Amino acid sequence: MTTPPPTLYQWPGAWGLPSVSPACLQVEAYMRLTQQGFTVVTCSTPSKSPTGNLPALERGTDISPGGSNDFASARNAIQLAKSSMKDLDISLSPSQRAVQLAFASLIQHRLEVATEYSIWCEKHGYREYTKAAFSTQPFPLNHVVPWSMRREALRRYAHLKSEEVYDGACEVLAAVADRLSSNSANRFLFGAQPSSLDALLLGHLLFYRSSPAAVPVLKDKVASTPALNAYVDHALAHFFKGQAPQAFIPTAAQGDAESASTSASFAWSDAAKGKKQAKPTEPTAAEKEFRRKSWWWLAGAAMTTVGYILFSNRYLSVEQLQGMLGGYDEDDEEEGDEDDE
Repeated sequence: MTTPPPTLYQWPGAWGLPSVSPACLQVEAYMRLTQQGFTVVTCSTPSKSPTGNLPALERGTDISPGGSNDFASARNAIQLAKSSMKDLDISLSPSQRAVQLAFASLIQHRLEVATEYSIWCEKHGYREYTKAAFSTQPFPLNHVVPWSMRREALRRYAHLKSEEVYDGACEVLAAVADRLSSNSANRFLFGAQPSSLDALLLGHLLFYRSSPAAVPVLKDKVASTPALNAYVDHALAHFFKGQAPQAFIPTAAQGDAESASTSASFAWSDAAKGKKQAKPTEPTAAEKEFRRKSWWWLAGAAMTTVGYILFSNRYLSVEQLQGMLGGYDEDDEEEGDEDDE
């Protein structure tokens, strides 16, 4: 009995992409790079997949297990595709596998974090993503489900600074570009043949290039790096025939409409736009001298007060303490009033 082609369950498409989800794009990229047949089932909610997670891959009686998030589910789906379809990494040398492991770790711990941060922690990214991914769900699920996912992401990434998140992702993209540029004949990260690492990377690059939910700083990084653009263009032309999404560039009319309809609360953060926070300026010599003298004056005043208490065996009232430190007491105020009369 012939085993039917594998079935990929994934989020619906938008912006010219096969799926709004970068994780789903990773799995579809792997399937396409194998150049073997498969079918796609579009799911408006994870509950419609056999695992309750998206993406998910089914091949006969084998189903990829769900993960803690979409990217973890994608890694499980790719692992099933490697064992049941074609292993794109079979010809890698030991040294190449070591490089692959290092880059896969960078993609997981930097690009995945930056992509999720863009979608769930940036208000503008969240608005654009949920508008595309959850619009077909009935009310109130179209609000409750993404809201709960955003709350979980905010909790998970509460310890991170957005500027550091995006800087880390840009460093990974620069490292990838350097590797691709080191040999102009390299169409993929390990030469002429694709690997699973290419699938992981393409999921993010396609999202950055084509989705309005991707932060501008990462979108600009990809757009301004020729090696990354050539890499994506080659993959689209040879493996995504008929589906070649263009970079999302709003027209002037769209930009005006967006500005009019979107309140400031949904604007990109400064870090998302690549704006660096101003570092604290070094105090001038005069400011340092003023602070030094201020501390000495406070220390002297404190010592004077303590000495007065110890040697006079008296306790000071608040008013008396104010007078010693250069303030005034009620008697002074009354005397001043009498003088005025």
